[in-house]
Amino acid sequence: MRKTKLNKSNVSNVKNKPGIYRIYDGKGKPVYVGTSKILKHRLQSYYQDDDFTVNKTKRALRPDAKKFTFSYMGITKARTLEKKSKKGLRHNHN
Repeated sequence: MRKTKLNKSNVSNVKNKPGIYRIYDGKGKPVYVGTSKILKHRLQSYYQDDDFTVNKTKRALRPDAKKFTFSYMGITKARTLEKKSKKGLRHNHN
């Protein structure tokens, strides 16, 4: 998968489908993995101007979130893969 800059233009190309996504810092190191029933909406939430006091993970992750990758798949499969993939990532909490 090619890492893409996390911005409005690039996220607009993501479909409203379930799947898994990874967020990378400016050096290309993965810092977060997550799943969503609607990938486009979830990815949009990382660059929108929101009240980040409500979601501490997003508030901490936002300065590091520079690029992303994603894969469409059923939500059950995505959650299983997420569980295996998130160990050791800075912003994922086990």
